[in-house]
Amino acid sequence: MEELRSQRGLQTNSFIRLRKFDQVVEIMDMGASEAILTNKAHLRETAREMIRRGVYPKDGGWSGWLGRYQKALVDTAFTIDQEQAKERERRRNRDLGR
Repeated sequence: MEELRSQRGLQTNSFIRLRKFDQVVEIMDMGASEAILTNKAHLRETAREMIRRGVYPKDGGWSGWLGRYQKALVDTAFTIDQEQAKERERRRNRDLGR
């Protein structure tokens, strides 16, 4: 963490991702926390990964920034579901010759 801070990482209001691999913790500075709320690529990737693992994003009742982040993930997951449902319907209609 100190190394990242010395390189101007982990600034106030930064969004970070922590991942533990065996005995090592990987720290990724994802940038400004407010900007991540509107970063569609990040939200789609995160929501897809959660769904792939069988964890559907849901509102955890948090307020503040974390609540807004959860809502953005829930909304993104809903959009992904809707897109997948439309694609399934399109394929079904194509298979039926419509």
